[in-house]
Amino acid sequence: MVIKQPARTGSRSKRKKKGIQYKKVGFKLTVGQKKALERFCKMNKLTPVRFMKSLVNNYVARYREEPHPPSYVTKNQLKLFDQEK
Repeated sequence: MVIKQPARTGSRSKRKKKGIQYKKVGFKLTVGQKKALERFCKMNKLTPVRFMKSLVNNYVARYREEPHPPSYVTKNQLKLFDQEK
């Protein structure tokens, strides 16, 4: 005996997530700085890019824009707490 599954109604497609935009940044290091960076990364099992990104993130985290909380007020909301006299 075969049990039939009910047919699905409606489309439940997921929205595609908005991609992250990247920007290229370049700077120069001296030969000694490059060797020291490579030595540090090898000792700490990091890549130079991962190391530099963590440094930048630590310094700029406090300067990021705070997202505004969404307003949940609808046009049908009761006006119980309005200060009108």
